Amino acid sequence: MRSSLGNWVRFGWLATTLALGATLLATAWVGLDRARAAKSTLDLGQGQILLEALRQSVRAEPALPDAARLDALLRLHRDGGLRFLALFDAERHLLATAGTSVAGLPVAPPDPPRPVALESVGRRMRMAASVMPARPAGPPLRPVAPPRPDGARPRFRPPMLVLEFEPLAAERLVAEATRTFALSALGAAALLAAALLFWRLSVRQEATERRFEQQRRLGALGEMSAVLAHEIRNPLASLKGHAQLLAERLPSDGPERRKAELVVKEAERLEALTTDLLDFARSAPVERRPEDPAALVRSCADEVAAGAFLIRTDGAPASFPLDERRFRQALTNVLENARQASPAGTRPEVAAHVARGALIVTVRDFGPGIAAGDEKRIFSPFYTTRTTGTGLGLAVALRVAEMHGGTITAENHPAGGAVFRLSFRAG
Repeated sequence: MRSSLGNWVRFGWLATTLALGATLLATAWVGLDRARAAKSTLDLGQGQILLEALRQSVRAEPALPDAARLDALLRLHRDGGLRFLALFDAERHLLATAGTSVAGLPVAPPDPPRPVALESVGRRMRMAASVMPARPAGPPLRPVAPPRPDGARPRFRPPMLVLEFEPLAAERLVAEATRTFALSALGAAALLAAALLFWRLSVRQEATERRFEQQRRLGALGEMSAVLAHEIRNPLASLKGHAQLLAERLPSDGPERRKAELVVKEAERLEALTTDLLDFARSAPVERRPEDPAALVRSCADEVAAGAFLIRTDGAPASFPLDERRFRQALTNVLENARQASPAGTRPEVAAHVARGALIVTVRDFGPGIAAGDEKRIFSPFYTTRTTGTGLGLAVALRVAEMHGGTITAENHPAGGAVFRLSFRAG
């Protein structure tokens, strides 16, 4: 129940963080999209402001400006983004320029001139419009086209001014919106990273609490098991001894002899149970000494059933720090399980090698395998799927592996049977 509540809390926190991050990103994206949409309007407004200012400057002059005057106007409006000016006369001949065009000298504006419009030229914008000084002086400032054959009135053709400017206002707006979007993305990423970090810390904390709780329960169970084993062991030994003496004195073919031998057999089974309980309850620290893992594996296999296992120890080191007695205890338990699970005519496999500084012992049987969901449950104390046995063998093996800084895992082999992997750290 507590784990389920913790999962709901974590999922709620993660979902809330994701929603906040998505909202932040969406808001920033909308701002960036609107800034891009407003760019053309800002560009047109900036161009019209520059154009109007240039027109007013030209109207204040008695004649069309020359190159020096255009250069002065360019310097005057440089802070406003103006970068290039070109003046064409009524016949669309280039009179003067100022600044440098990013696309080379502009061609003559269209005739008749079209409405003021923007044209993108690289990173700049280009506009063309008519200009006129306030009063005529020198050459005619209002030239007309040659007489038309139909006698219609000649069309008026004013001088034209072409300007290029950098869209500073729009660029600043888009840049600010882009920075806001980038900061929002960073903020959303930071929120997600924090959520994942807190998720991981909470999962680790919950796992630590479960492990401590399990260790507390196992400790209490171990203490109770040790007390029970000690209290049962002495009376059981007396019972077994007297039953053996009684069986020896009774006729070998009588029913009383068989009953006495049954008492001895059951006493031995209880004795094995008390031994397993004491092994499970034993909590003294491991005493590591350099041992030969290959020799230990072969010795454990022979102890369980000589010649019953296929042994591979080519990858085992010549020496490895182990508590020999406890290593033997853990491995014989696993080997005994493998022998009992494998049908007649098959030989369980056991192999030893070193990987990432740990001694790995793999035991494979050829039995029916592990039921789904039992991969971890089989290591719980007193859990067994057989009608005989105490259910402590794998629990003892797990405890011994953990005392060596390792662990033990179980899984089904693709070709059938189960595979147990015991790992022992060097310290």
